[in-house]
Amino acid sequence: MGDLVSELRSGRVLLMDGAMGTELQHHTESVHVECGEHCNLSQPEVVRSIHRAYVDAGADVLLTNTFQANPTALARRVRQESLHQVWHAAIELARAERPRFVLADVGPIENCTWEIAASIMAECQDVDGLLLETWSSIDALKRFADQRGSASVPLLVSFTYHRTGDLTTFIGASPEECAGMANEYGAAAIGANCGKEIGMRDMFEIVKRYHEVCDLPVFVRPNAGSPAKVGLQYPRTPAAMASALTPLLEEGIAMIGGCCGTTPEHIRQFRWVLDDWQK
Repeated sequence: MGDLVSELRSGRVLLMDGAMGTELQHHTESVHVECGEHCNLSQPEVVRSIHRAYVDAGADVLLTNTFQANPTALARRVRQESLHQVWHAAIELARAERPRFVLADVGPIENCTWEIAASIMAECQDVDGLLLETWSSIDALKRFADQRGSASVPLLVSFTYHRTGDLTTFIGASPEECAGMANEYGAAAIGANCGKEIGMRDMFEIVKRYHEVCDLPVFVRPNAGSPAKVGLQYPRTPAAMASALTPLLEEGIAMIGGCCGTTPEHIRQFRWVLDDWQK
């Protein structure tokens, strides 16, 4: 494994992958009734093919298919007993495509306890970092930060925002407050992803506001907009999103990728823009 923390501060921009959940839904109907993370065990060839498509598109960084692979979410799907197997398979499937870096992906956790944080941290073996994604809870962030020493893995956190006059998380925290907490709890990088009706201009504002209050490396994973009610059609095309990347690159980001609705084609076109900008 490479040194992710050094790379994040190198001045070069890493390209992350795009969505996993929406790609699984496009590839298999059963994911609508099954826990998507359980596809690591039931349909590993599908998960691996999605990882491969992102690497072929130029992604440097893959996220494991573990967004809701936590005891609380798995218990709701009567899958709690498979936590270790799901995580082990997820990391192996991502590593098999030989990306430069693999991040263990952890989504929001209902009633996150220290025990839950510890159980997930214990699964994060052979990864380059742990990414808390679509995050809002400062308390849950602290629980993972408190467990970080036992795992010795870099902790990255990506908050999700919406507009209520100002940009805030769903618990009302501003980008400045989120950056302060990430810095206080020793995060290796801070990001923003997804968000309700959050566009590329909003992402630029978030990045700028992060930079005003902390010197952590910053990354973003914008989504492809809100899908149509029928057919999971997302409005932001690969070309449209790629054409809006330059301001983010000029503001200074360490990584760029995609969230809900983004595809390997989005990442391919991001790669073209990124390579041209970094010449």
